[in-house]
Amino acid sequence: MKKFIYIILVCLVTLSCSKNQGPENNQMEFMFSIGNGATKVTSTAFESGDAVSLYAVEWSGSEQMPIQVSGNYLNNEKITYNGSAWTSQRTLYWSDNPCDFYALYPYQASFASIERQPFSVALDQTGEGYENSDLLYAYAENKTRTDGPVAMQFGHIMSKVAVNLIKGPEFDGEIPNDVVAHVYSTITDCYVNMTSGSIEKDIFADKNVITMKKISNERFEAIVVPQNLEKRTPLIELSMGGIAYLLETSLSFRAGYVHTINVTLNTSPDQEMIEISIDPGVNGWD
Repeated sequence: MKKFIYIILVCLVTLSCSKNQGPENNQMEFMFSIGNGATKVTSTAFESGDAVSLYAVEWSGSEQMPIQVSGNYLNNEKITYNGSAWTSQRTLYWSDNPCDFYALYPYQASFASIERQPFSVALDQTGEGYENSDLLYAYAENKTRTDGPVAMQFGHIMSKVAVNLIKGPEFDGEIPNDVVAHVYSTITDCYVNMTSGSIEKDIFADKNVITMKKISNERFEAIVVPQNLEKRTPLIELSMGGIAYLLETSLSFRAGYVHTINVTLNTSPDQEMIEISIDPGVNGWD
């Protein structure tokens, strides 16, 4: 069953404030809490210390205004989860006007552009680089303080590739514990569009090799930039027992999807080589 991430902006009546500077005109403070199911690449829920970038853009009368790097009602506010609630570094108050809300996880220290914010997935995803490469985006349109809590539904905007190692009928013994998996031939630099929540690969960037995260002896995962791979492109390298196996296939990495490659291993008669066959598939990102 597909799960989603929600941040609920909970409104509490305070004194008043002028455009997020202090109490005035009986404005309402919004605080943050998590609601409903959540999923990330490393866990099933947000954890203490996780932070998102939040923008709020005021409407001008009945006209929707575009999000900008600065000059919005809220500009890249850091909203952090402390294990039980979402909090901001300063007190935030509702505008008297409707607002659109834009959010990105994980928090970005700065934005150089709204439509082309540079981002790169980690080349080494064996550790923290795996989670730090996972981008989630949320948008809520035309919300006012009288609407009650604002639910922002997050979704994955990167792509994930998973490699499953399967023992074939002629495989002898257990799958080695020294397997190292790499993703080849992928562009790792991209641009994030905060207006649409889309990803555009950097067409001028070099292709790189990503070291995948080892989930178990039988499964490896990596976050990749959405992109199309050329037909019969070297994609996955498996190293085991001092021997490297390079697998070729064509694949289109789609945003918000998991691309699973099942690799069947069979031991050769002389026990010195492993015969490999692959079976790629794609499904929604839970």
